[in-house]
Amino acid sequence: MQPTMETSYEDFEPLCKWKREQSNDTLEVHLPGFKRQQLKVLLSSSGILTITGERQLDEDKLKRSRFRKEFPVSEDCQQNQIEARFSNGILYLVMSKEISTISGTGGNVTASGTCISSLIMNTNKRIAMEIFEAISLAVVVGAYVKKYCQCSQLCN
Repeated sequence: MQPTMETSYEDFEPLCKWKREQSNDTLEVHLPGFKRQQLKVLLSSSGILTITGERQLDEDKLKRSRFRKEFPVSEDCQQNQIEARFSNGILYLVMSKEISTISGTGGNVTASGTCISSLIMNTNKRIAMEIFEAISLAVVVGAYVKKYCQCSQLCN
């Protein structure tokens, strides 16, 4: 009877880099020696992105390299628009972000790209002005109360 040779596995930890931008997040997974056919990318209903891969390391097919990585997908990611590309040993996963909708007195305003930052800056300026006006009013009312309340107390 011939001894059976079992396949051995070497777990591999790929280098992963995130590039976070306003309109999308890009995950780079560095996978030297892997081919596109040896990779799987799955997205669970709970928003977990799972990337797995397995490849042979020797001619006898007895030694294999494998990895498994899991990443939570951000809440503002459009899960139906995740794009994957494999080039020169790097897997790129591009996750587009949802467009923000901001309600105002004139109805709904949809913002995307650089418009969001200017809209946020304008909102912050408006809030700062409202705070400044409230503080100014409080100072004026305080001075009025101090002046006239002290006078009325002295006169009684």
